[in-house]
Amino acid sequence: MNKEEILAKSRAENKGQDEREKQVLIKAGQIAFTVGGVMCMLIALFNSILEMVDQGGTRFDPKLNTLLWAIYLSMLGSLFLYKYIKLKKKHELILAIVLLTISLAGTVWVALTMTGVLA
Repeated sequence: MNKEEILAKSRAENKGQDEREKQVLIKAGQIAFTVGGVMCMLIALFNSILEMVDQGGTRFDPKLNTLLWAIYLSMLGSLFLYKYIKLKKKHELILAIVLLTISLAGTVWVALTMTGVLA
């Protein structure tokens, strides 16, 4: 391949994005993922503190904590699923299945609790 063919192939693969844009997008995704995780943890912590202050009152909501962890675990699970699709490493698939299963189970538990199927 000559220089022009290599450049044409690289441009086609990058679909109009330059390398800097790609790196900025990757970093932005990492920051957003971290902020989302921290927010889930802070809200869960605040909810748990309310339980301690309220001494078993009505302000604590275990469904809220479960949903927060379901959201965060689904974020992690989808990350590992994408990594598996791109890298074909079995441990990525195993982590994705475990995390997404826990997330789904938590979401189903909350839904069944909210609809009164589970007491």
